[in-house]
Amino acid sequence: MKQELDILFVNPPSAFGAYNDTKVKVFRQVFPLLSFMSLSGVLRKEGYRTALLDLGIEDDPYPLLEKCLIELQPHYVGITSTTPLFFEVVEIARIAREKLKDKVIVLYGGPHATALPEDSLKNSAIDIIISGEGEETILEILKNRKWPDIRGITYKENNGIRVNAVQPFIKDLDTLPFPDFSIYDISRYHCSRLVSRGTPVLHMETSRGCPAGCTFCNKNIYGRVFRKKSPERVLEEMKYFIRNGVGEFRIIDDQFATDIERAKQICRLILKDKIRIPWNLANGVRVDRVDEEFLRLAKQAGCYQVGVGFESGDQKALDSIEKGVTLEQSTRCMKLIKKVNIESVGFFIIGLPGDTDETIRKTIRFAVSLMPTFAKTTIAIPFPGTRMYEQYEQAGRIKSKDWSKYNIHKVADIYEHPSLTQAQLRKYYELFYRKFYLNYRFLWMRLVQSIREGTFFQDIYYGFKTFIYNK
Repeated sequence: MKQELDILFVNPPSAFGAYNDTKVKVFRQVFPLLSFMSLSGVLRKEGYRTALLDLGIEDDPYPLLEKCLIELQPHYVGITSTTPLFFEVVEIARIAREKLKDKVIVLYGGPHATALPEDSLKNSAIDIIISGEGEETILEILKNRKWPDIRGITYKENNGIRVNAVQPFIKDLDTLPFPDFSIYDISRYHCSRLVSRGTPVLHMETSRGCPAGCTFCNKNIYGRVFRKKSPERVLEEMKYFIRNGVGEFRIIDDQFATDIERAKQICRLILKDKIRIPWNLANGVRVDRVDEEFLRLAKQAGCYQVGVGFESGDQKALDSIEKGVTLEQSTRCMKLIKKVNIESVGFFIIGLPGDTDETIRKTIRFAVSLMPTFAKTTIAIPFPGTRMYEQYEQAGRIKSKDWSKYNIHKVADIYEHPSLTQAQLRKYYELFYRKFYLNYRFLWMRLVQSIREGTFFQDIYYGFKTFIYNK
């Protein structure tokens, strides 16, 4: 085992701030980041020393970063982020370079890095961009292989930028070591009762890749080829995390139910081994993939909530994102979920390319008619790496590349919508939440549930924070 620190992973300060200053900030979630655990697991297996600094849970993040860099003297600093947080990645890289000079190599990966590798390198202290899946690439980097020979990276060379060939996807996910849970102090991670049943909550993946072709979704990390862990491997990972104190699993596969029979087998194994822990399907299920048998098995196995990507209440608007589902399938899916009596979170999007005033009003009415347990709407944002971004860019509709404004819960003047103004998007975002959560059906349903579960005063508090004192 090496004596010095090989790599320090750094999570940006606003990593958990997507809901800040929005209508749904009470849904704020704080959790250990799976990507860092996965990378650390691969590196630790090969004898490398890793550490994590999660600035997302620190009150005074940048001074702490400086202190840790000086004390730990890492050879590498690894950062990941979504598009809105790229400005914080630039600042982290700047501080690392200022404190450690040329003794450190700064790595940056994730969806934004993969979508815009060359742009991410320009005018920043980042040395290497890791594109796509990072496990094999980061191991090759730390083994000090020559950069031109490492697939999946983009880096600075001779005052220019070199883009290497892509790294192939990992075919057999069962060959990956278990994620390294030891880099986190799990006692510091808590989610509100609205979004969890147990604590701490851990994100978990059982598969990678999504065959669907939705234009608003970024597929540049795991691609569209569905790769899966065996049900037996999934069960062993669950047991491993439970032994380490996890109180709830949030399965974040792009589509857990892509192989519905495999999904059912995972549930059967959980039941067979009598694993009793709450879990949910946070990333959602497609309305055309689930059936009643799966939902019943999932509930029996501890799944208390499923997310569902309804997106729109207008078929033409839905078709404009090439999701490949119908409103009839959405209605059928919601009926099945209610029949099984499992909690649901309905996901909707305002400002799809095919949206108009009328289609958004249809979406709001559709959400109210479906009446999931909770509903969330977001603003359609053309993120780099999505086909929606490519379409808007080619049409000359992208107005700003200030990535800090690319927030799905905030309206910013970053692109020109084909039919709607920014003011209209903002109006309908606000209207959605009023129409859904102040609807008498929702209020009655929530009142009955809160009395039954003993959460009445808690629900009053969250309602106050959302609609009255939203600061």
